[in-house]
Amino acid sequence: MKITRVTAWSIKLPYVEGVYRMSGDRITTGMDAVVVRVTADDGSVGIGESGTVGVTFDAQNLPGQVAGLTALAPVLLGLDPSGPQSVYRRMSAAMTGHPYVKAPLDIAVWDLAARADGLPLWQRLGGDAAEPTPLYRPVQGHTPDDAVASAHHRLEQGYQRLQVKVGDDPILDAQRVLAVRAAVGSEIVMFADANCGFSLSSARRFVRELGSDGAGIFLEQPCATLTDCALLRSSWSGPMVMDETIVSVPALIEAHRLGVADGITVKLTRVGGITPAGTIRDLAVELGVRVTVEDASGCDLADTTFAHLNASTPGHLRVHTVDFASWVTINHVDGPSPRDGSVLRPQADAPGLGLTLREDVLGEPFVDVSA
Repeated sequence: MKITRVTAWSIKLPYVEGVYRMSGDRITTGMDAVVVRVTADDGSVGIGESGTVGVTFDAQNLPGQVAGLTALAPVLLGLDPSGPQSVYRRMSAAMTGHPYVKAPLDIAVWDLAARADGLPLWQRLGGDAAEPTPLYRPVQGHTPDDAVASAHHRLEQGYQRLQVKVGDDPILDAQRVLAVRAAVGSEIVMFADANCGFSLSSARRFVRELGSDGAGIFLEQPCATLTDCALLRSSWSGPMVMDETIVSVPALIEAHRLGVADGITVKLTRVGGITPAGTIRDLAVELGVRVTVEDASGCDLADTTFAHLNASTPGHLRVHTVDFASWVTINHVDGPSPRDGSVLRPQADAPGLGLTLREDVLGEPFVDVSA
């Protein structure tokens, strides 16, 4: 089997709720997704999606992804997709760095390889079953009352895990977290996610304001560097999760050495797709670190990819993930949604990702190369 055609589209996915806010007054109105289809000489296909939320969140960006993928797509022509790791090595030899360019190509190759084997992707990745992964949803709102209202809305939507956005004013942020905790009770799992927004001094003030029990939260990426997160340990003994700093295997090793990786979040676009994400995940499992696999953008195609990767992670180290399809107003695939109530669950038996593209929604491709 050889790859004979690579096609790619870009699409804007507007938010259902209008805007998404992060620390530092970073506001976006939608996600930028790139969708790829890889076709083999026998007519079989694999598809993949990845995307960005803008350069204020990560270094990756849509213009760079489009330009890079345009240059890299021809490299896949003639390669055997049955070995996705081999294809990834060829991409890395052809283009140094720029993992966000390689991510959708790599996902599509994995989908094609699993379909060729007649296996669902979770099984091709070594999973035991099509196991569920709990879903979380961010809680936003400037004042404590706003945050409480947002939290109640998330619970009404069926989510049982909440991620309160923090990283600005440490006192107000702590008030918001404490208000949400009081409103939802101790049984709801809560993360406080700063998206790198706190300075070290602000992070120390924030955790002091939470009180001795830390409101029973998980603290996610409080500071921009692993060093500052490690220094925060003198003030915070609760669980700490690294997200934006987990960009590679060496980054995971350093986070573990510094004692700040009680959990990690692996975003597919950031690290370069399933191949590097799987390596990071497998090392985390060996280290006993809990893992979330997700991304920064997408719809049901991205959600289904997360569902398969998380299902292939051992259950005792599987944390949670997101369902972007409920965030956005557009869906560009046909097939069953992976959301099942408050969890994300892959299809049990369909080969690969089990989805097909809706080209009528995607429009004209920006890349379409063939052998």
